[in-house]
Amino acid sequence: LTDTAGIRRKRTVSDPLETLMVKSSFRAVENADVILLLIDAASGTLADQELKLAFYILEKFKALIILFNKQDLVAGFAKEDMERKLDEYKHLMKKIPVLSISCKTGKDIGRIMPLVHEVYERYKQRFDDDELSMLIKEALQRKPLYHNGNMLIVRRVKQVAIAPTTFLIIANQPSWFGPTQLGYFENILRKKYDFAGVPIRFFVRKKG
Repeated sequence: LTDTAGIRRKRTVSDPLETLMVKSSFRAVENADVILLLIDAASGTLADQELKLAFYILEKFKALIILFNKQDLVAGFAKEDMERKLDEYKHLMKKIPVLSISCKTGKDIGRIMPLVHEVYERYKQRFDDDELSMLIKEALQRKPLYHNGNMLIVRRVKQVAIAPTTFLIIANQPSWFGPTQLGYFENILRKKYDFAGVPIRFFVRKKG
C-alpha cells in the first residue's frame, strides 16, 4: 500500500523536490494494481488535472477508485451542485466506483479497503472464451459493423491475460478495428459483466 504525494498541474510545480515527488508518484501508479484517486469534494467539481490523472491511470490499464474527501464540508445545495457538475463526466464516472469519505470525521473510511479488494477481484477475473465469442458474435448479428462498406467479422474472442483484463479478438481484417469498434465491444462487455473500476485491453489479430 503506497501513499504518494499529490500531483499538481505541471506549470504550478517549480520546487525541485516536488518535481521529484511527482515523478515518484507516477512511478507508483505504474507499479500498482489498484489506484485510489483522492479528490477534494469541497472544491465542488473535478479539476482538469484530476480528470487527466483519471484518464492516465486507465490508459495505463490500472484499476481505479475515486474517493471524494471532505464530505463533512459538503451538504445541501452545495452537494446537489457538485452532483450536477459531476454529471458532465458521466461517461467516465459510470465506469468507476466512487466513495464519499471524510478523513476528518472518519466517515466511511472503513469501506475503502473492502472496496479495494472487490475491485482487485474484478481486475483479475477470468471468463469463458466460448461465452465471450458468442456474446460478441450475437451483438454483431444484431448490429453489424462496417469499414468502407466491408463487414467486420469476429471469428473468436479469447482472454489472454488478467490484471489487466486482456482480450484477443480474431477477426477478418484487424486494421478495420479502431477505437470506435473496440469501444463498441467494450460497452457490450460492460453491460454483460461487472467491470466497475477495471480497464479492458484489446488486441486484434487475423489468426490466433
